[in-house]
Amino acid sequence: MENTRFTSPGRLEPALVVDIGNSRVKAALFDESGKYKAFIAQRPEELPISKLTNIIFIDTRGEALWREYLLHRGAEELTSAKPLPLETFYSKELGADRAAQLVAVWYQRQFPAIIVSMGTAWVIDILDKRGIHLGGVILAGAHLRLKALHTHTGKLPLYPLPSLSPPLIGICTQEALQAGAFWGTLLEIQGWLGWLTASLPQATLWVTGGESALLLPYLPVQTIFAPELTLQGAWQWWNYLRGYFP
Repeated sequence: MENTRFTSPGRLEPALVVDIGNSRVKAALFDESGKYKAFIAQRPEELPISKLTNIIFIDTRGEALWREYLLHRGAEELTSAKPLPLETFYSKELGADRAAQLVAVWYQRQFPAIIVSMGTAWVIDILDKRGIHLGGVILAGAHLRLKALHTHTGKLPLYPLPSLSPPLIGICTQEALQAGAFWGTLLEIQGWLGWLTASLPQATLWVTGGESALLLPYLPVQTIFAPELTLQGAWQWWNYLRGYFP
């Protein structure tokens, strides 16, 4: 599995980037060269904010506590209503987290590209050979499938995904549920990737998101694992809006 390889032209504006996701909040403090260290924050007070800190954030879940804390300190929210450096055929409903991931990959200029984000929801986005965003696919992630089965049935309990891949065929309710969520999601994503790579045979494949680590061994060996893709793209996008990118 390849490591993430990002390039950034010259010295840019440093900033604290906060990604308020559906399941957790991730952040990273970027310096002028693009170097950063990402971390998970449990409370807003854990963020390293000073009076001179540029703060930008993406909010997927609409979390009032985090929003109020950040906006009170002069943070700038990135939304898909703001201009992007790339062309997209998608509607204005494009989520800011997806937009940031697209920006991060777009600046690598490795087209065509397929981006798979494995979070609460799984999203596949496609950049064609010109770097134009053609659109994407949204499907339920593995954890979300387990939660949905528990919530919308009378007797199925809620189990977490196991730390290791479950048996293909379960011999109890827990194993059966975990097998359906894990292998079902994996087979679905493999089916999508098989069709997309046949249509885009030279495409680079980028994978990110909280559920990606468990499934990486089952993806193509040339997959580029980019766990901080959203944070990286948000920082590049913000610099673009400030005129630092061509």
